[in-house]
Amino acid sequence: MTVLTGATSVGFPTTMPAKRISWRRLAALLPQSIVVPFNAERGREIPNFKDLILLQRRLQDDFLACEALWTIFVAAAWSYRYRTRLRPLPSHWGTIDLLCNTLGETPRLEALQQQLMHCEYQACSPNVVRLLTDVLVDQADRVSLSSLRPCEFGELYAHLGMPPPSRPPTQIFEVRMGGENQTGEAYARLRRDNRESVRLGFYGCKLEKLYALLNANSLNEGRFLELTSDVNEALSKSKPQAGVGGSRCGSILRCVAVVEFVFQDNETSPDKRHVIIRDAETMQVSYILLYGQSCHEHAAEKQMQLLREPARKLLNWLEDHQHEAISLGVSLLIVSSMAHFGCSFFRLFARTGFHVFKRGLL
Repeated sequence: MTVLTGATSVGFPTTMPAKRISWRRLAALLPQSIVVPFNAERGREIPNFKDLILLQRRLQDDFLACEALWTIFVAAAWSYRYRTRLRPLPSHWGTIDLLCNTLGETPRLEALQQQLMHCEYQACSPNVVRLLTDVLVDQADRVSLSSLRPCEFGELYAHLGMPPPSRPPTQIFEVRMGGENQTGEAYARLRRDNRESVRLGFYGCKLEKLYALLNANSLNEGRFLELTSDVNEALSKSKPQAGVGGSRCGSILRCVAVVEFVFQDNETSPDKRHVIIRDAETMQVSYILLYGQSCHEHAAEKQMQLLREPARKLLNWLEDHQHEAISLGVSLLIVSSMAHFGCSFFRLFARTGFHVFKRGLL
Protein backbone atom coordinates (compact mmCIF):
# COMPACT_ATOMS: atom_id res chain seq x y z
CA MET A 1 0.00 0.00 0.00
CA THR A 2 1.35 3.43 -0.81
CA VAL A 3 -0.94 6.04 0.70
CA LEU A 4 -1.07 4.60 4.20
CA THR A 5 2.41 3.12 4.43
CA GLY A 6 3.55 2.97 8.02
CA ALA A 7 0.18 4.01 9.45
CA THR A 8 -1.13 2.27 12.53
CA SER A 9 -4.47 1.99 14.28
CA VAL A 10 -3.03 1.40 17.75
CA GLY A 11 -3.01 4.09 20.38
CA PHE A 12 -5.94 6.28 19.32
CA PRO A 13 -7.12 7.96 22.54
CA THR A 14 -10.87 7.44 22.46
CA THR A 15 -12.91 9.01 25.22
CA MET A 16 -15.12 5.97 25.58
CA PRO A 17 -14.43 4.42 29.00
CA ALA A 18 -12.95 0.96 29.19
CA LYS A 19 -15.05 -1.81 30.68
CA ARG A 20 -15.00 -1.33 34.44
CA ILE A 21 -15.75 -4.97 35.14
CA SER A 22 -15.98 -7.98 32.89
CA TRP A 23 -19.32 -9.60 32.17
CA ARG A 24 -18.14 -12.89 33.66
CA ARG A 25 -17.00 -11.15 36.83
CA LEU A 26 -20.31 -9.31 37.18
CA ALA A 27 -22.21 -12.55 36.78
CA ALA A 28 -20.08 -14.17 39.45
CA LEU A 29 -20.83 -11.32 41.87
CA LEU A 30 -24.60 -11.66 41.49
CA PRO A 31 -26.11 -13.76 44.28
CA GLN A 32 -26.91 -17.33 43.33
CA SER A 33 -30.09 -17.25 45.44
CA ILE A 34 -31.96 -14.80 43.17
CA VAL A 35 -35.09 -16.51 41.89
CA VAL A 36 -37.73 -14.82 39.76
CA PRO A 37 -41.18 -16.36 40.24
CA PHE A 38 -43.09 -17.97 37.44
CA ASN A 39 -45.49 -15.61 35.68
CA ALA A 40 -48.82 -17.42 35.84
CA GLU A 41 -50.71 -14.78 33.89
CA ARG A 42 -48.49 -15.01 30.84
CA GLY A 43 -48.09 -18.75 31.23
CA ARG A 44 -44.41 -18.93 30.39
CA GLU A 45 -41.05 -19.07 32.08
CA ILE A 46 -39.37 -15.77 32.98
CA PRO A 47 -35.83 -15.34 31.53
CA ASN A 48 -32.70 -15.84 33.57
CA PHE A 49 -32.28 -12.87 35.90
CA LYS A 50 -28.50 -12.72 35.57
CA ASP A 51 -28.72 -12.58 31.80
CA LEU A 52 -31.18 -9.70 32.05
CA ILE A 53 -28.86 -7.76 34.37
CA LEU A 54 -25.84 -8.33 32.12
CA LEU A 55 -27.82 -7.36 29.05
CA GLN A 56 -29.11 -4.19 30.71
CA ARG A 57 -25.58 -3.24 31.78
CA ARG A 58 -24.25 -3.72 28.26
CA LEU A 59 -27.02 -1.61 26.71
CA GLN A 60 -26.36 1.18 29.19
CA ASP A 61 -22.61 1.21 28.57
CA ASP A 62 -22.75 1.76 24.80
CA PHE A 63 -26.19 1.46 23.24
CA LEU A 64 -25.12 2.54 19.74
CA ALA A 65 -22.37 -0.12 19.64
CA CYS A 66 -24.92 -2.74 20.72
CA GLU A 67 -27.25 -1.69 17.91
CA ALA A 68 -24.43 -1.89 15.37
CA LEU A 69 -23.29 -5.34 16.50
CA TRP A 70 -26.86 -6.62 16.61
CA THR A 71 -27.56 -5.23 13.12
CA ILE A 72 -24.43 -6.93 11.76
CA PHE A 73 -25.46 -10.23 13.34
CA VAL A 74 -29.04 -10.04 12.03
CA ALA A 75 -27.82 -9.25 8.51
CA ALA A 76 -25.63 -12.36 8.56
CA ALA A 77 -28.41 -14.56 9.99
CA TRP A 78 -31.02 -13.46 7.43
CA SER A 79 -28.64 -13.93 4.50
CA TYR A 80 -29.28 -16.91 2.23
CA ARG A 81 -25.52 -17.47 2.52
CA TYR A 82 -25.75 -17.79 6.29
CA ARG A 83 -23.51 -20.87 6.29
CA THR A 84 -20.52 -18.69 5.36
CA ARG A 85 -21.77 -15.39 6.82
CA LEU A 86 -22.86 -16.55 10.29
CA ARG A 87 -19.53 -17.74 11.63
CA PRO A 88 -19.41 -18.68 14.40
CA LEU A 89 -23.02 -19.69 15.04
CA PRO A 90 -23.91 -18.94 18.70
CA SER A 91 -23.38 -22.06 20.77
CA HIS A 92 -26.94 -22.35 22.14
CA TRP A 93 -28.55 -22.49 18.68
CA GLY A 94 -28.38 -25.78 16.86
CA THR A 95 -30.47 -24.88 13.80
CA ILE A 96 -30.91 -21.77 11.72
CA ASP A 97 -34.71 -22.22 11.86
CA LEU A 98 -34.79 -21.82 15.64
CA LEU A 99 -32.45 -18.85 15.39
CA CYS A 100 -34.58 -17.08 12.77
CA ASN A 101 -37.80 -17.75 14.71
CA THR A 102 -36.20 -16.15 17.76
CA LEU A 103 -35.03 -13.18 15.70
CA GLY A 104 -38.63 -12.65 14.62
CA GLU A 105 -39.71 -12.42 18.27
CA THR A 106 -36.95 -10.00 19.29
CA PRO A 107 -38.14 -6.43 19.97
CA ARG A 108 -36.22 -3.28 19.05
CA LEU A 109 -33.27 -2.79 21.36
CA GLU A 110 -34.48 0.69 22.30
CA ALA A 111 -37.85 -0.73 23.41
CA LEU A 112 -36.09 -3.54 25.28
CA GLN A 113 -33.86 -1.08 27.11
CA GLN A 114 -36.91 0.89 28.27
CA GLN A 115 -38.56 -2.32 29.48
CA LEU A 116 -35.49 -3.31 31.48
CA MET A 117 -35.22 0.16 33.01
CA HIS A 118 -38.80 -0.23 34.27
CA CYS A 119 -38.05 -3.77 35.54
CA GLU A 120 -40.42 -5.38 33.04
CA TYR A 121 -38.45 -8.62 32.98
CA GLN A 122 -41.34 -10.67 31.61
CA ALA A 123 -41.46 -8.73 28.33
CA CYS A 124 -39.16 -11.13 26.44
CA SER A 125 -39.11 -14.88 26.15
CA PRO A 126 -36.12 -16.81 27.54
CA ASN A 127 -34.99 -17.62 24.00
CA VAL A 128 -34.86 -13.93 23.05
CA VAL A 129 -32.88 -13.03 26.16
CA ARG A 130 -30.52 -15.96 25.58
CA LEU A 131 -29.84 -14.88 21.99
CA LEU A 132 -29.27 -11.24 22.93
CA THR A 133 -26.91 -12.33 25.69
CA ASP A 134 -24.97 -14.57 23.30
CA VAL A 135 -24.49 -11.76 20.77
CA LEU A 136 -24.11 -8.66 22.93
CA VAL A 137 -22.56 -10.01 26.14
CA ASP A 138 -20.73 -13.30 25.52
CA GLN A 139 -19.52 -11.98 22.15
CA ALA A 140 -17.29 -9.53 24.08
CA ASP A 141 -15.04 -12.46 25.02
CA ARG A 142 -14.06 -12.62 21.33
CA VAL A 143 -14.71 -9.20 19.84
CA SER A 144 -16.83 -6.13 20.65
CA LEU A 145 -17.52 -2.65 19.30
CA SER A 146 -17.10 0.75 20.90
CA SER A 147 -18.70 3.83 19.33
CA LEU A 148 -16.86 7.09 18.65
CA ARG A 149 -18.46 10.50 18.92
CA PRO A 150 -18.67 12.59 15.72
CA CYS A 151 -16.25 15.14 17.19
CA GLU A 152 -13.61 12.39 17.34
CA PHE A 153 -13.80 11.46 13.65
CA GLY A 154 -11.26 14.10 12.57
CA GLU A 155 -8.81 13.06 15.29
CA LEU A 156 -9.10 9.45 14.15
CA TYR A 157 -8.33 10.34 10.52
CA ALA A 158 -5.24 12.25 11.65
CA HIS A 159 -4.14 9.38 13.88
CA LEU A 160 -4.51 6.84 11.08
CA GLY A 161 -2.76 9.10 8.58
CA MET A 162 -5.66 8.92 6.12
CA PRO A 163 -7.50 11.71 4.30
CA PRO A 164 -11.09 12.30 5.40
CA PRO A 165 -13.59 10.39 3.21
CA SER A 166 -15.35 12.47 0.58
CA ARG A 167 -18.59 11.25 2.12
CA PRO A 168 -18.40 11.32 5.94
CA PRO A 169 -19.68 8.22 7.75
CA THR A 170 -22.64 8.48 10.08
CA GLN A 171 -20.97 6.30 12.72
CA ILE A 172 -17.50 4.95 13.42
CA PHE A 173 -16.87 1.98 15.72
CA GLU A 174 -13.62 0.82 17.22
CA VAL A 175 -13.16 -2.96 17.19
CA ARG A 176 -11.87 -4.39 20.47
CA MET A 177 -10.52 -7.91 20.77
CA GLY A 178 -11.52 -10.05 23.75
CA GLY A 179 -9.32 -12.23 25.90
CA GLU A 180 -10.57 -15.47 24.35
CA ASN A 181 -9.84 -14.42 20.77
CA GLN A 182 -6.97 -16.70 19.77
CA THR A 183 -6.67 -15.23 16.28
CA GLY A 184 -6.38 -11.77 17.80
CA GLU A 185 -3.63 -12.94 20.13
CA ALA A 186 -1.74 -14.52 17.22
CA TYR A 187 -1.96 -11.27 15.26
CA ALA A 188 -0.77 -9.25 18.28
CA ARG A 189 2.36 -11.42 18.51
CA LEU A 190 2.99 -11.12 14.77
CA ARG A 191 2.51 -7.38 14.90
CA ARG A 192 4.88 -7.02 17.82
CA ASP A 193 7.61 -8.86 15.91
CA ASN A 194 7.03 -6.98 12.62
CA ARG A 195 6.31 -3.38 13.58
CA GLU A 196 7.93 -1.97 10.43
CA SER A 197 5.66 -4.02 8.18
CA VAL A 198 2.31 -2.90 9.64
CA ARG A 199 -0.01 -1.30 7.07
CA LEU A 200 -3.62 -0.14 6.80
CA GLY A 201 -6.14 -0.82 4.06
CA PHE A 202 -9.86 -0.45 3.45
CA TYR A 203 -12.40 -3.12 2.62
CA GLY A 204 -15.89 -2.25 1.39
CA CYS A 205 -18.53 -4.99 1.55
CA LYS A 206 -22.17 -5.72 2.25
CA LEU A 207 -23.24 -5.57 5.87
CA GLU A 208 -23.83 -9.35 6.03
CA LYS A 209 -20.10 -10.06 5.53
CA LEU A 210 -18.96 -8.13 8.58
CA TYR A 211 -19.89 -10.70 11.24
CA ALA A 212 -17.56 -13.39 9.91
CA LEU A 213 -14.90 -10.75 9.20
CA LEU A 214 -14.96 -9.48 12.78
CA ASN A 215 -14.67 -13.03 14.10
CA ALA A 216 -11.79 -13.88 11.71
CA ASN A 217 -13.87 -16.53 9.93
CA SER A 218 -14.05 -14.97 6.47
CA LEU A 219 -10.87 -16.40 4.92
CA ASN A 220 -11.70 -20.10 5.11
CA GLU A 221 -11.72 -22.47 2.14
CA GLY A 222 -9.29 -20.49 0.01
CA ARG A 223 -11.06 -17.15 0.27
CA PHE A 224 -9.17 -13.85 0.34
CA LEU A 225 -9.66 -10.13 0.93
CA GLU A 226 -8.69 -7.44 -1.54
CA LEU A 227 -7.87 -4.25 0.33
CA THR A 228 -7.51 -0.82 -1.21
CA SER A 229 -5.65 2.30 -0.06
CA ASP A 230 -8.59 4.56 -1.07
CA VAL A 231 -11.48 4.73 1.38
CA ASN A 232 -13.76 6.27 -1.28
CA GLU A 233 -13.09 3.36 -3.63
CA ALA A 234 -13.87 0.93 -0.81
CA LEU A 235 -17.20 2.68 -0.17
CA SER A 236 -18.13 2.40 -3.85
CA LYS A 237 -17.74 -1.40 -3.55
CA SER A 238 -20.09 -1.60 -0.58
CA LYS A 239 -23.62 -2.37 -1.75
CA PRO A 240 -26.47 -0.92 0.33
CA GLN A 241 -28.32 -3.40 2.53
CA ALA A 242 -31.37 -3.09 4.74
CA GLY A 243 -30.67 -2.84 8.44
CA VAL A 244 -32.88 -3.60 11.44
CA GLY A 245 -36.16 -1.68 11.55
CA GLY A 246 -36.11 1.23 13.98
CA SER A 247 -32.35 1.10 14.51
CA ARG A 248 -30.42 4.29 15.18
CA CYS A 249 -27.79 3.08 12.71
CA GLY A 250 -30.16 3.66 9.79
CA SER A 251 -32.57 1.76 7.59
CA ILE A 252 -30.20 1.34 4.62
CA LEU A 253 -26.55 0.68 5.48
CA ARG A 254 -23.19 0.53 3.77
CA CYS A 255 -19.93 -0.15 5.53
CA VAL A 256 -16.15 0.07 5.16
CA ALA A 257 -13.77 -1.86 7.38
CA VAL A 258 -10.42 -0.30 8.30
CA VAL A 259 -8.09 -3.31 8.28
CA GLU A 260 -4.64 -3.35 9.83
CA PHE A 261 -2.32 -6.04 8.46
CA VAL A 262 1.30 -7.17 8.47
CA PHE A 263 2.72 -7.00 4.96
CA GLN A 264 4.53 -10.27 4.14
CA ASP A 265 5.22 -10.16 0.40
CA ASN A 266 1.47 -10.17 -0.31
CA GLU A 267 0.15 -10.00 -3.84
CA THR A 268 -0.31 -6.39 -4.92
CA SER A 269 -1.67 -4.60 -7.97
CA PRO A 270 0.80 -2.95 -10.39
CA ASP A 271 -0.03 0.50 -8.97
CA LYS A 272 0.45 -0.78 -5.39
CA ARG A 273 -3.01 0.46 -4.43
CA HIS A 274 -4.52 -2.99 -3.83
CA VAL A 275 -3.26 -5.89 -1.77
CA ILE A 276 -4.49 -9.46 -1.29
CA ILE A 277 -4.83 -10.95 2.23
CA ARG A 278 -5.14 -14.74 2.47
CA ASP A 279 -4.15 -15.47 6.09
CA ALA A 280 -6.54 -14.29 8.83
CA GLU A 281 -3.74 -14.26 11.40
CA THR A 282 -1.90 -11.51 9.48
CA MET A 283 -4.79 -9.00 9.66
CA GLN A 284 -7.23 -7.46 12.10
CA VAL A 285 -10.22 -5.17 11.67
CA SER A 286 -9.51 -2.00 13.64
CA TYR A 287 -12.47 0.26 12.85
CA ILE A 288 -15.79 0.11 11.03
CA LEU A 289 -17.12 3.11 9.11
CA LEU A 290 -20.91 2.86 8.90
CA TYR A 291 -22.96 4.85 6.41
CA GLY A 292 -26.62 4.91 7.38
CA GLN A 293 -29.58 6.34 5.46
CA SER A 294 -33.31 6.43 5.78
CA CYS A 295 -35.37 4.82 3.02
CA HIS A 296 -36.38 8.28 1.78
CA GLU A 297 -32.77 9.47 1.62
CA HIS A 298 -31.70 6.32 -0.22
CA ALA A 299 -34.52 6.71 -2.78
CA ALA A 300 -33.60 10.38 -3.33
CA GLU A 301 -29.94 9.44 -3.83
CA LYS A 302 -30.84 6.81 -6.43
CA GLN A 303 -33.05 9.32 -8.24
CA MET A 304 -30.18 11.80 -8.41
CA GLN A 305 -27.92 9.11 -9.84
CA LEU A 306 -30.49 8.36 -12.54
CA LEU A 307 -30.69 12.02 -13.48
CA ARG A 308 -26.91 12.23 -13.80
CA GLU A 309 -26.58 8.88 -15.59
CA PRO A 310 -29.76 7.94 -17.49
CA ALA A 311 -28.30 4.64 -18.71
CA ARG A 312 -27.94 3.49 -15.11
CA LYS A 313 -31.68 2.75 -14.92
CA LEU A 314 -31.22 -0.38 -16.99
CA LEU A 315 -28.21 -1.44 -14.93
CA ASN A 316 -30.10 -0.86 -11.67
CA TRP A 317 -33.02 -2.93 -12.92
CA LEU A 318 -30.72 -5.81 -13.87
CA GLU A 319 -28.89 -5.53 -10.55
CA ASP A 320 -32.13 -5.63 -8.54
CA HIS A 321 -33.59 -8.53 -10.59
CA GLN A 322 -30.54 -10.61 -11.44
CA HIS A 323 -32.13 -14.03 -10.96
CA GLU A 324 -35.38 -13.07 -12.70
CA ALA A 325 -33.52 -11.58 -15.69
CA ILE A 326 -31.34 -14.68 -16.09
CA SER A 327 -34.31 -17.07 -15.80
CA LEU A 328 -36.38 -15.06 -18.24
CA GLY A 329 -33.51 -14.80 -20.71
CA VAL A 330 -32.84 -18.55 -20.64
CA SER A 331 -36.56 -19.29 -21.04
CA LEU A 332 -36.77 -17.00 -24.05
CA LEU A 333 -33.78 -18.69 -25.66
CA ILE A 334 -35.37 -22.12 -25.23
CA VAL A 335 -38.77 -21.01 -26.49
CA SER A 336 -37.22 -19.15 -29.42
CA SER A 337 -35.27 -22.22 -30.48
CA MET A 338 -38.47 -24.29 -30.40
CA ALA A 339 -40.35 -21.63 -32.37
CA HIS A 340 -37.69 -21.79 -35.05
CA PHE A 341 -38.97 -25.23 -36.05
CA GLY A 342 -42.32 -23.91 -37.12
CA CYS A 343 -44.58 -24.27 -34.11
CA SER A 344 -46.88 -21.25 -34.28
CA PHE A 345 -47.88 -21.49 -30.61
CA PHE A 346 -44.33 -21.30 -29.36
CA ARG A 347 -43.55 -18.59 -31.92
CA LEU A 348 -46.37 -16.47 -30.52
CA PHE A 349 -45.32 -17.24 -26.95
CA ALA A 350 -41.74 -16.28 -27.71
CA ARG A 351 -42.83 -13.00 -29.34
CA THR A 352 -45.01 -12.10 -26.36
CA GLY A 353 -42.32 -13.07 -23.84
CA PHE A 354 -39.73 -11.00 -25.66
CA HIS A 355 -42.10 -8.01 -25.68
CA VAL A 356 -42.63 -8.32 -21.89
CA PHE A 357 -38.90 -8.65 -21.33
CA LYS A 358 -38.24 -5.53 -23.44
CA ARG A 359 -40.87 -3.53 -21.54
CA GLY A 360 -39.29 -4.59 -18.27
CA LEU A 361 -35.87 -3.35 -19.37
CA LEU A 362 -37.13 -0.04 -20.73
